[in-house]
Amino acid sequence: MRALLLAMAAGVALSGCQTTSVDTAIETNLPKVCAALETAHTAFSAVALTGKIKVSTVAKEAVAYAGVETICADPSHTTVIGAVVLVAQAYATVTAALQEAKSAQ
Repeated sequence: MRALLLAMAAGVALSGCQTTSVDTAIETNLPKVCAALETAHTAFSAVALTGKIKVSTVAKEAVAYAGVETICADPSHTTVIGAVVLVAQAYATVTAALQEAKSAQ
């Protein structure tokens, strides 16, 4: 995850110089990030069904996932860089919730 965030930061820094190549790289990688988010969300949802997860954690994860579900389905709703940043933030929230869920078992 840290590597993803560093890559995004580097992409934003380079965007003024190489906008086309950065946009292409992000467009290529956005489906991968969305797929990783979907996998983490599915795993969390399965663990959350046990009822051992704090309600606040379940709510945070649901909001984070719902906030980017539309972007992953149709990235035209935002800029490419904006989409990756939002998805990365949601991924961080979902994976943190998943870690909390795993430690609660």
